[in-house]
Formats: sequence, C-alpha cells, structure tokens
Amino acid sequence: MVQEKGLPIDDYEYLIHHINNDDGKELIFHCMLYDHIANMFQLEHLLVKSGRAFLNGKQIRDGYYHVITGLEPNQDVVWSDEDAIESGIKPKQMLEGMTLKQKSKEW
Repeated sequence: MVQEKGLPIDDYEYLIHHINNDDGKELIFHCMLYDHIANMFQLEHLLVKSGRAFLNGKQIRDGYYHVITGLEPNQDVVWSDEDAIESGIKPKQMLEGMTLKQKSKEW
C-alpha cells in the first residue's frame, strides 16, 4: 500500500482516509463511504503496474488508485428511497456544487 511505502497521500485521498496517531506512528485507514440512503461501500487499493488499464477511455498511469469494490458485507442494505423511508432512513438529497451550509442542512 502507498502508506506502507512511505509515499504521501494526495489531495482528495486525505478525505477518504482517517489517520490515527499511535505513539508517534500514523496508522491510516479507509473511511466508510455512504450513498444518500446510508448504504456503506468497501474501498480498496488498485495497483496498476506495467499494465494497460483504462478509465473513461483514457489510459491510466502506473500507480495506486482507490476503487469501490462492493457493498460492506455485514450491513442491512437499502435498495431504494422508498425502502429507506419505510426503514426510518431519510434519503439525503446531496447534489453537485453544494455549499457547506447546504450540506449541513441536508445531512
């Protein structure tokens, strides 16, 4: 993993990790990623090395990347807004370009 090799975590990647300090040593973990109806997703590392990987039609450079690999396997899954509402979960209307104030009101 990137952190095991002493490489820095870039930009947005800080937001998908939480860092604990254990007697001066940083321990890095993935944050839980949620959708608007509270389903949790697993986040894993993808290593591209001397390969031909593509994303959106563009070749990916060698390196480590984060990918969602599926649903967290031990949770109850909500399949729709209606299912969420029936289960007591208010679907969050998170939209692109929201301000912090808008996010705080919705979340």
